[in-house]
Amino acid sequence: MQQGTEHHHRVLTRSGWAALVALVALVLALADPAVSAAEGTPKASPAADTGGLLLQLEPLPEGDPRPDGPLRVAVTMGIVADLVRQVGGQRVAVTNILPANADPHDFEPAPRDVVAIEDAEAVITYGLHLDEWAEDLVANSGTDAPVFVVTEGVQTLTSDDEEFEEGDPHAWFDPVRVQTMVANIARGLTEVDPGGAATYGARAEAYQGQLAALDTAIKERVVTLPVERRKLVTNHDALSYFADRYGFEVVGTVIPSLDTRAEVSARDVAGLVELIDREGVPAIFAENTSSPGLAQELATQAGVAIIDDLYTDSLGEPGSGADTYIGLMQTDTVLIVEALR
Repeated sequence: MQQGTEHHHRVLTRSGWAALVALVALVLALADPAVSAAEGTPKASPAADTGGLLLQLEPLPEGDPRPDGPLRVAVTMGIVADLVRQVGGQRVAVTNILPANADPHDFEPAPRDVVAIEDAEAVITYGLHLDEWAEDLVANSGTDAPVFVVTEGVQTLTSDDEEFEEGDPHAWFDPVRVQTMVANIARGLTEVDPGGAATYGARAEAYQGQLAALDTAIKERVVTLPVERRKLVTNHDALSYFADRYGFEVVGTVIPSLDTRAEVSARDVAGLVELIDREGVPAIFAENTSSPGLAQELATQAGVAIIDDLYTDSLGEPGSGADTYIGLMQTDTVLIVEALR
């Protein structure tokens, strides 16, 4: 359930959040002297023993190298880039447009990104209105390379957000839906490089097996968490697929939208603090792609923990543990389950 906004409410851009939060803090302090910003926000971290990774994976089959050199593939997002590398192996050279930790909702391509599209033999976008900026990028490049949409045929969760009439775009939080994306990638790569059909097919099949194992491992970790503790408050509405697949409830979001650029009303902020208290939610989850400032302040006022390193719309830096899709899902699952215990 999202925290809704009404059109007649006064809205604030993120630059106005500090003043808004200060006002909320004053109101709460007057209502309950025991609640004070001076007490600080509990900085949550996973338990000392998180159990490490959820699963260990066998290497994918190597496949044959491409005689003419790797197929040059340009992609719009790091998550898609990783999927393409898993399917393509040594037959592909992937150029990713969206940097690690960048927000795809408000990304602005640079001139070098046009060059990356120009040089590509295939372009793979995400779709579902998440990387719409890619349309102008492809058009401006003048490329003749085929463009494939990785989410074609993926069943989406419905959305009330007019911007996302095709559904919630955060479908990668369900590994079963990602299996469809992998099949789309294998089909697209084979269309451009028929000689690699066997390699793409074998690697896609093996990787889909890894995704099935990931799905099982997440379920096994989540089942250790009592059902009544499976309540999520996130920075923006990104975890609905995760919640739907693994039995969580999204009880509120700091930014009341699928889009991180949405504005926040004073009523939204005050209502969310009350909701967190009423539902007994122990933590707020902020993300690697946006500033956690408002989420941190809300956590302070609600007296709950803040997890400010959840990975949502973008992979993490190399070595972060979330620099691959499976790594992202493992990292987030451990963070979520341990914080909600």
